[in-house]
Formats: sequence, C-alpha cells, structure tokens
Amino acid sequence: MHGRRANRAQEEEQARLQKVKELIPLVNNLIKKKKTNNYDKEYIDRTSLILMKCPYLQTLWNYRREYFEYIKPEYLKGKKEIEDEKCDMTKTSEELKKILKDENNMVEDILNTFNKCNELWFHKLWIIKYGLKDNLIDMKDLLNELEYCKRSFYKDDRNYHCWNYRSYIISCIHIIHKKLNNMNKENKENKEKEKNLDETNKTHQTHQTHQTIQSNQSNQSNGCFNFDVYETNYKLSKMLIENNFSNFSAWFLKYSLKKSIIDTNNELNLIKNAIFTDPFDQSLWEFYKWFLFQNGNDKEEILFILLNNNTIYLFFPNLINLNISKCICYDNNNKEIKGSWDKHIIKINNSNNINDSNNKESFVFSFTFDKNYLLLGNIPYIKFVLYYYKYNIYVPHQIHYEQNILKDIYRLYNNSSKENNKYEHSIIYQIDITKISKCQLFNILLDNNQYNRKGIYQFSNNIDDNNDQNKIYYNFYKYINSSNILLNISTNMDLHLLNLELEQINELLLLENDCKFALYTKFEILKRIEHFEEALKVLDYLKQVDFLRLEYYKDQETEILIK
Repeated sequence: MHGRRANRAQEEEQARLQKVKELIPLVNNLIKKKKTNNYDKEYIDRTSLILMKCPYLQTLWNYRREYFEYIKPEYLKGKKEIEDEKCDMTKTSEELKKILKDENNMVEDILNTFNKCNELWFHKLWIIKYGLKDNLIDMKDLLNELEYCKRSFYKDDRNYHCWNYRSYIISCIHIIHKKLNNMNKENKENKEKEKNLDETNKTHQTHQTHQTIQSNQSNQSNGCFNFDVYETNYKLSKMLIENNFSNFSAWFLKYSLKKSIIDTNNELNLIKNAIFTDPFDQSLWEFYKWFLFQNGNDKEEILFILLNNNTIYLFFPNLINLNISKCICYDNNNKEIKGSWDKHIIKINNSNNINDSNNKESFVFSFTFDKNYLLLGNIPYIKFVLYYYKYNIYVPHQIHYEQNILKDIYRLYNNSSKENNKYEHSIIYQIDITKISKCQLFNILLDNNQYNRKGIYQFSNNIDDNNDQNKIYYNFYKYINSSNILLNISTNMDLHLLNLELEQINELLLLENDCKFALYTKFEILKRIEHFEEALKVLDYLKQVDFLRLEYYKDQETEILIK
C-alpha cells in the first residue's frame, strides 16, 4: 500500500525456522540409527519425507546408500541360496531393479523443486553406478537418462549439474559399448575353439555361446550399437540454440562434432544470425572464432618438407614433442625403411648450454636413410607414421577414466585397466618422391595429397621455373606463407570464405562500431590474410574501446610489427 512492499521477510523466516525445528529431532534419531547400522525400512521412509523438504542433508543420503548396499545380498542370490527352501523368493534381482527405479523417480521428483542441488545429482549418478555394477541397469535405462537430461534443459538450459551428469551418462554408454565389443570378440574365439572339441563339449559350449549372443542381441535392441554421440550432441545443441541462442554450453557442445555432420554454410548462417541479433554476447563470438580459425586444427600438421642429400627434414608450424622412438618410415610395399631420427636443437640466447639438448620440443625433425634409397630411385613413394604428445585434444569417443568418478565402473567392465597414453597422437604423412622440386637452391616437396590439404601449391610451379634467385626465394616465401595461413584457419574454411566473413563483420560494424568482439575478430582475420596496416588501425581503435585490455593489445601490436 502507498508504494511500499509488504514486509513478509519475518513471516517467511519464521516458517523456515519452524520446519527446521520439526526436522532436527528426526535427523538426530536417524543419525543414531546410522551409527548402529540399523537399516529398517521404516527409517528409510522417514528419510524420504525429510529429503523431500530439505535435500541438502548429505548424511541422510549416505544412510540411504548404505541401506542399498546392506540389502543387496538378499536380492542378488547365488544358485545355492536359491535352492535353499528357507530362501525368500520374493526378493529377486527384478525386485531390486524396481526399488532402484523408485529411488531414481524420487530423486527426479525432488529435482523438480531443487534442480541445482549437488547432493541430488550425486545420488542420481550413484544409482546408475550401483545398477551397472550388478547388471541391474541396461542400455535402455541409460538412454532414458539422456532423455531426462534433455527434458531438464527445457526448464534450465544452463544447469551445469545436469550438463555434468549427462557427460557421465555418455561415458557409461561408452564403457558398456566396450564391454559388448569384448564379448563379441570372446564369442568369435569360442567358435574357433569349438571346432577342436568333442561333440559333447561342443554342444555344451554352443549352448553357452548362444546365451551370450542372445544377451548381446538384447543389448543391441536397447540401442547400444545404434548410439552415435556426435549425432546426439548435434541434435541437442541445435534444439537448445533454436530455443535460446545465448547458451554457451550448447555452443560448446558443437566443438566436438565430426566434420561430416557439419554443413559449413548452415553453421555460418546460424552463428551470424545470432550475432546480428545480439552482437554483444561473448559466447557467440567465441564459437564464431573457433569455427573460423580452430575447427579441425586441434592436431598438429606438417608445414613443409625439404630433401637434402639422403635426409628428409620435417618442418612444423609449432613447437612439437615428437616421440622419435616410435616414429616409423614405410616404403610403397608397407615395409619399414631403416634410418635415424634427429631434431634441430633450440638454443636459448645462442648459448652452448648442455641442457639445451635435453629439450624434447622442436620445429624441425629429420630422418636420415641408412641407405641411399632416394637417389637410387628405387622408392617412388614413402609414408611416415609420426607420434607426438599434445595435451588439449578432446575426442568424445576416447574417454579416459583413470582420474574419473567412473574409474571403478571402467575397471569392472574391462579386463585390463591399462590404457594407451591419452596424450599421444599420430600423424600419417605420405610423400610422392616424384613431386620433389628440382630447384638447385632447395629441394622442397610439392606433394598435393590429402594430407597436405587445400591446394597450397599455387606458387609451386614458379619455384622450379624461375632462374632469378631473388624471385625463387620470394616465391618460396609465398609458398610457405600460404601454407602457414591455411594451417592457422579452420579446415572447413579457405581464403575466399574468410574474405566473405570479413565483409559481413564490416557490415555489422557499420551498425555497432564499438563492438569489441567484432573488432577483435576482424583483427584476427586481417592478421591471417596479412593486411597488417589495416590490422594495426583496428588495434588502435580497440585500445580506445576496450581500454581494460590495453596491455594485451600492445603485445599484439608488437607481434604484428615484428612480422
């Protein structure tokens, strides 16, 4: 009344205090029961009533988890216990499945009110792990959990608890998928062994194998082998972005999609429509820059190759830690070619420090053949398989569990807990020896196969044909520079598309000339296409618009001036 809000704070506070007073004796009583390992069903029902009102009591959730562990032996009986006449046949694994399902439904009901309660999401994941350990949950249940996450995103698309839970469910699906693949391998091995057994043993093993195959078929019917994480992520991200494009989590989901799923024009139209709608939303620009410059460039690529005498030099655009001990060279018959590896040692401040040789990273690695294979002309084609270490590559179907909450599930479902080095990646580089240039100054590889992408050979003919050394070096610089530009933009982009995007950004800046995100993206494009003077002008304007990052822009300016 009279423009003043009614003072209901005290009334609400009194109501909360009254609820707390009612809960305190119940909670204290249950804590005593927990200490004495008393897990009567009556007390479990009481915890349900309390947790419905206040789900943040971790002690009560622990009490319920201990209860489930306590009753497990009663429901999961062995053959001897089933044959015992005193055994309660009403307590079966199917009944335990029903209890688990009711527990999960209860958690979901509470989540409708407390959707960001960490204790609830942790308990929900615990139910899944509990069921997986004793085959109480199958692939169909896991796919239902993904659908639950999807429904939850309709209510709150930025609920990071739900996003984390969804990633764990996808991990569980991959773990079961590995298990089923291992079972298929075992079935094949069993079939081969059956051929060498007697007919009686053969009949017995065939029956066992038939049962295993039936279980595999049931898992297939639950959608195990039909599940595609890329397609699922694509559909979810599309749905969420269409519902609300200002969702960084949904855009982030697109980072892991396969190139075959992505249509470049559709993605560019989608992101530009969102940017023109709200040009000051940072999440949109982050994805836009990634799509222009980084998509598909998470792994290392070779910049160019030179041949000198009996040695091939591999040049990389970035410092790379090559695992020389595993790298192999093959001929056209897939036979290993013997030789020795070496690297260019990077010296700090031109010093002769012995420790410099311990540096494992380099821009240049070399392979010297034991025999003069190349000069003899016996090998028209060679292939390098290179192994290197990199720590920031995320591949959805290559999930590692050694420091993960699902570590125990992974070890249970796999015969071995050992995994390959998750930071080691490979490059397969094929070389057609006939495409080594015959320039007297340097023998550069002009190999336009699929591993040297995008046709960076527009200047290659000039390298061979020109006799003027200055022009040769100039063309060589253009050749290498063009290669470097294309290695620093997305695999689905080229220089023509990049210039078209620059025009779109200029149109946006006519409407919003102070948008720092648009200005910085324009600067990144200009830097890559080597329009340095214009890039410096953009930096000068950014210093005024975004003065809080003044020192960063000064560093960028220095880098451009050095170039």
